[in-house]
Amino acid sequence: MFLSILIVLAALLICVGLHLFNISVVADNISERLKGAWIKTLSVVVIAISSQLLLAVIFTLAYEIGLYFELGDFKQPATSMDIFYFSLTTITTLGLGSIEPDGHLRMIAGVESATGFLLISCSASKVFKHM
Repeated sequence: MFLSILIVLAALLICVGLHLFNISVVADNISERLKGAWIKTLSVVVIAISSQLLLAVIFTLAYEIGLYFELGDFKQPATSMDIFYFSLTTITTLGLGSIEPDGHLRMIAGVESATGFLLISCSASKVFKHM
């Protein structure tokens, strides 16, 4: 259980740090160089979406590490692409439930969902400020 906590905390810290950096530093630097409100807003939206995709990749790696250390499994056979799909639906809080983790991997999914909800809210706030 200690290893699963360590994996999820590492993923959480990396994701929060990266996303906040992307939607603040990167988005601000790029939008300052552009002219026109529409293109500035578009650039912030693209950066926010790209950042969310990157976070799904990071959590996918967390699941893969958990699988490697046998901390759990998925109830259905899952390829890396299936796990990325699961991560993407979890981080967006959509949670379609077509595949499902068990064991300590469930903790990663719970933290990913909470992280996604908070960071999507941060992204929406940033986009709103640029509109």
